[in-house]
Amino acid sequence: MSIKTIAVIGSGAAALALASALPPSYQVTVITKKGIKNSNSRHAQGGIAAAYAKDDSIASHMEDTLYAGCGHNDQNIVSDVLLDGKTIIENFLENDFPFDRDKQGKVSLGREGAHTRNRIFHAGGDATGSMLIDYLLKQINSQIEVIENETAVDLLMKNGRCAGVVTKDSRGRINLRHADEVVLAAGGCGSLFQHHTNDPSVTGDGLSLAYRAGAELTDLEFTQFHPTLLVKNGVSCGLVSEAVRGEGGFITDQNGRRIMAGRHPLEDLAPRDVVSRVIHEEIAKGKRVYIDCSAISDFEVRFPTITSICEKAGVDIRKRKIPVAPGMHFLMGGVSVNRWGETTVPGLYAIGETACTGLHGANRLASNSLLEALVFGKRAAEHIMRKPVDNRYSQFNGETSGVYEVPNIELSELQNRMTSDMSIVREKDRLIEMSNWLYGLPSQKINVKDITIPQLELSHLWQVAKLMTSSALLREESRGAHFRIDIPQADAGWQGKQIVHTKKGTKMRKNEGIWRNESFTAEKIAESLFS
Repeated sequence: MSIKTIAVIGSGAAALALASALPPSYQVTVITKKGIKNSNSRHAQGGIAAAYAKDDSIASHMEDTLYAGCGHNDQNIVSDVLLDGKTIIENFLENDFPFDRDKQGKVSLGREGAHTRNRIFHAGGDATGSMLIDYLLKQINSQIEVIENETAVDLLMKNGRCAGVVTKDSRGRINLRHADEVVLAAGGCGSLFQHHTNDPSVTGDGLSLAYRAGAELTDLEFTQFHPTLLVKNGVSCGLVSEAVRGEGGFITDQNGRRIMAGRHPLEDLAPRDVVSRVIHEEIAKGKRVYIDCSAISDFEVRFPTITSICEKAGVDIRKRKIPVAPGMHFLMGGVSVNRWGETTVPGLYAIGETACTGLHGANRLASNSLLEALVFGKRAAEHIMRKPVDNRYSQFNGETSGVYEVPNIELSELQNRMTSDMSIVREKDRLIEMSNWLYGLPSQKINVKDITIPQLELSHLWQVAKLMTSSALLREESRGAHFRIDIPQADAGWQGKQIVHTKKGTKMRKNEGIWRNESFTAEKIAESLFS
């Protein structure tokens, strides 16, 4: 009897949600380039968003998601994910997941930017991601093989189908790992920028590997910068969760002036792109920016992770002022997938931040990412289970002669240029200059057998940077996290058109998004989608 083989690249919430949903009869291998707990998911402080409270609804959560996403979202995906996500959260509650509770034993629901209701489930105060990873690891059956310190260097392809993955271990040995299905769950590309919240192991691998295999990538211009990283003396020390502002914190300059006052109706809880741009403007004027936490009496108890980050950075939390600046946080674009996480390449799935599902649109709503990871991990597993066993390429030797082009620069130079020209504020002439620089860099071709991991990571990031800059040039509007100072903010804009990259070129694709100016209500959404 043939056994279905699954190779999962990555070990974050999406990867583990998928692995834990697969039956013990499958041969499942989870491959991670560092340790099993090295992922962006583990660093998530905020929580998981779900419409659970009596005064909340799926329709309201959807309206907030579409508003934050500036109408670039796929409405059907949004409604599906929020419905499925609520069911998953209810299952977590039934299985005693340790969500934080009040003195009466009721779940404590927080609020974050652009949410109109308290709907954020958190655990361990601000350690939700870490506790979620621990929980999912306990759900994984003993039959699943976890391989640490092994890097995916290429995908095995046969007749246009993904048939496995080529990896390199810590001793430099090449391994061919055949699989009926390969799942990319390797995170995004925060390491492209000087300041970011990503785990150091996240270097655009999944995006680049998918592109090499011929998969479509889309919406790469939509890069979310979190407004509040603790930055001291030009060094990023860690994330200061949006939940701090949800609990009463507010952003000020060095004189105590509230810089979000009058800038948006939600002020300090405005969408992340708005807050990031305001802070960026203030810093450009030479101002210092802080989060004032004086209204949060039990800060050390509610936010133990952030308290620890402050202590390590030498910031006295007793003064209730934390120095902050924006940093790259999340990629809304990624590998194009359908509602099951399938890419345009047969046998290849993408989930988590590696994928572009259509949920987030042009700007992710806070705490929707862990929800998406859980939903698509489970969905991809369900879809894989419905497919017949296909071992036709189990004896396929594959190609280990793949070649990467590695630019002759240091990673820091790439990060500096991307931070200068491709971050929070963009402009056509500088994007053209950036694109010309990227495509004109001298490089060397290195076989996967000989390439070092730092060289491989630099090559991945260079490839993603080229595609991302091209996307930013092609989208001639300002929408969500893509802000062009040479073009006005969108009203109807491109009406949801997507920029899709393939190895054969770039194309446009229509996406049925809603733009906020079309004036809709929760009741209208509920009537059209949930009747």
